[in-house]
Amino acid sequence: MSSNLPTFGPYEVQGGVDELEPAVAVVRVAFALTRTQLATVLGMSFAGLGADRTPESLTDDEVRREIEGQLAAEAIIEVDRQMERDQAQVFPPEQQRAMDVLAAGVDRAYARPEPPQHEIQQPRYGDGVVTLQTVDQGDVTVPEPAWCLGHDGEPVGHFADITHNGRPITADAVTAGHGQLEVAHGYITHAPHAVQQPEPHPVLYIALDLHASFDPEDGRHATRALRVAATRFDRALADLAHLRGESR
Repeated sequence: MSSNLPTFGPYEVQGGVDELEPAVAVVRVAFALTRTQLATVLGMSFAGLGADRTPESLTDDEVRREIEGQLAAEAIIEVDRQMERDQAQVFPPEQQRAMDVLAAGVDRAYARPEPPQHEIQQPRYGDGVVTLQTVDQGDVTVPEPAWCLGHDGEPVGHFADITHNGRPITADAVTAGHGQLEVAHGYITHAPHAVQQPEPHPVLYIALDLHASFDPEDGRHATRALRVAATRFDRALADLAHLRGESR
């Protein structure tokens, strides 16, 4: 019956403001309501709005939010009343045992789900090729550049996300005030099947990370490391141009 009805909301998460006991889960409930029920609930909610509001001033979104909020408030108020009644009495042992079992059922049913575990690649290497697993095209065999470090330990992703990465290029600075700092990191990389940002040829990835204050001595170590990084990246760019078939 309700499968063909239009669906609205939820617009907000109601409740979850008990300072003595924090919320542990969001429970979504869907109501199929008649026009009369909707109008009745809106009337109940509108009665609590300020005197400056008129029925004509309510927007469509406000109507929906008010109805949702009123339904949630009625439910939560009734639950709170029952909680107070329960706390004010002592249950017989058998009934208390049943309540404990129900509470344990809540703990099971509303436990935080474990984060999804990503499948790890099990690459199969051949003569200039590698076979990888993908979530959208199954096993695929693609060319494997000689400079690629391989794909062992990578998560299984989409075909378009297959990426070949070369050896890391790093430059470190040893300082008295901040210890050892990696000021630059990079590598030759190629995502030949990328769609949103196509990479027809390999590129050089460069990351610079230096956010600190230095005295003169440590500052000299940092700038020396930056010069070393620039030299190493220049060499990598020469290799990259060769891979791309370009003159330096």
